[in-house]
Amino acid sequence: MSITYHSLVDLTLPITSHMSIPPANVNMLPPVEFRLYKDAKVDGIQVGFFQEGIHSGTHLDAPRHLIPDGETIENLPLDYFMGKAICIDCSAVKPNEPVTAQMLEPYADKVEKGMIVLLYTGWSDRMFGTREYWFDSPYLGEDAAQWLVDHGAKMAGYDFFQEIAAKCDHVKPAEFMVHKILLGNGCLNIEHLTNLGAVLGKEFDIIALPLRLVGAEGSPTRVVALLKE
Repeated sequence: MSITYHSLVDLTLPITSHMSIPPANVNMLPPVEFRLYKDAKVDGIQVGFFQEGIHSGTHLDAPRHLIPDGETIENLPLDYFMGKAICIDCSAVKPNEPVTAQMLEPYADKVEKGMIVLLYTGWSDRMFGTREYWFDSPYLGEDAAQWLVDHGAKMAGYDFFQEIAAKCDHVKPAEFMVHKILLGNGCLNIEHLTNLGAVLGKEFDIIALPLRLVGAEGSPTRVVALLKE
């Protein structure tokens, strides 16, 4: 695969100790934490410790997240995590309203099979780190999830909290219909992106490399857009 580009755009949220995480994870998982055991300014060497739930910050969901016999992250081919991308402007959507297939349809002739499709609302740029980010976010309608599958997206990424069933402090897997539609049809989720406005209307590729976590349903991921013009 040959990739040429003239600039890079980071679409990844920075990881910080005690960063905001999905409400259902607050009481289920330890907080995000980075701390030093050795400090280079004091000890001549820096040695740090880091912990994070897989679904904190910018991350990828592999099929195993909601599909019991789906692939785990380390078994997916590397070329799954990179390729031609498009960013669809969904910024007209309002809080607590769905991104619909009708909103995506004007881009139908631009989405090719095997593309990475990003959906821009500007929500994370404005709201990440607040309670409203989780509970008032726009979400992805089931019809829009099916549209992404029908148009051959291999990954879909969002700057909003796309699963309406996750807007609660407990997990009900049976209600995660958007995840099931996408992951059950081989379309991975890239969740909690930021800065998508920088790639609107641009021609670009995406590299979204997860950690090689054996048996994991996903991974923290650094997502970078490679602008071609």
